[in-house]
Amino acid sequence: MRFMPMVDLTPQVRLMLARGALKLQPGQWVRGERGRGRYLRTDARSGVTYVSWVRPGDDFKDQASRFGRACRKGFVGRHAWRYDRVKAVRNRQARLWPDELSAAF
Repeated sequence: MRFMPMVDLTPQVRLMLARGALKLQPGQWVRGERGRGRYLRTDARSGVTYVSWVRPGDDFKDQASRFGRACRKGFVGRHAWRYDRVKAVRNRQARLWPDELSAAF
């Protein structure tokens, strides 16, 4: 993997991420008001930047496992392909919901 320097998450950098003018790789180290952490993603609709922050007293194994769980839960990076399957299940359940609701009454 190529070396990527730690990026400071200033308000201007957050704005550039939200507007799509700047792209960071998932897992890239960032520094912000909460300390340092690993970048997950930026929501394009709301402009919110998600970061897996390093907690005080964490060793690398604990932080790496928490980052991995966040990637799986948020469908980030190599786990993004799983979102299509979850989205299909959610759509199927949404179509069934009105039928189940009317049958209950």
